[in-house]
Amino acid sequence: MTDLHILIVEDESLIALELTHSIRELGHHVVGYATNAALAKSYLKKENINLILMDINLGTTQTGIALYKSLKTDIAVIYITAYKDENTILQAVETNPLAYLVKPHNEDELSALLHLAKYKLGQKSITLPRNTMQAIGKNYFYHAEHEKLYFGDMPIKLGTKELKLLQLLICAKGSVVSFETIEFVLWEEAPPGNSSLRTLIYRLRAKLDYTLIETLSGQGIRLQT
Repeated sequence: MTDLHILIVEDESLIALELTHSIRELGHHVVGYATNAALAKSYLKKENINLILMDINLGTTQTGIALYKSLKTDIAVIYITAYKDENTILQAVETNPLAYLVKPHNEDELSALLHLAKYKLGQKSITLPRNTMQAIGKNYFYHAEHEKLYFGDMPIKLGTKELKLLQLLICAKGSVVSFETIEFVLWEEAPPGNSSLRTLIYRLRAKLDYTLIETLSGQGIRLQT
């Protein structure tokens, strides 16, 4: 797999330092961190970088999405964000990010996303037997018997509710799964707040290609295969 050479773009130095420490502990190389656009561009000119971790909210009039677009680079990007609103995510989708890291991040999720990024950048070929797998799209596959999601032949770790949500979408075969159905199936004991449901959908999207899940306002979501 391709080694990662990572630039962190984050306006809060403390968060950038914490991320740097976490990533290095996981065995990856952090070239440095930039707290503004000028510093980010400086790093890109002089360093060999193949992955940018970009905070969407940079505390300025320019968002991380706009900054990434202005860089006019084909370097892969993972967005760091606490935002879950559809408009922000749709703007991010235009830049074809590798993944999204939700704030506050945890070590397991960070490790999984970086491993996925390393795998995607390496463009490893598929070796799993396809007759046991269901193609979801964008090189993602689901093994129903083992209840596992794969990107190519690399397993993607899902939380319990993330897995159940994916199974609902697959069973629907492209039809819309209503928000009410998701709440009933995944939270039998008590309906969640809107924030919990949005966060769950966001986290599953972060582990897939974002375009695979379509949201229909006021109705629900569906898998675009």
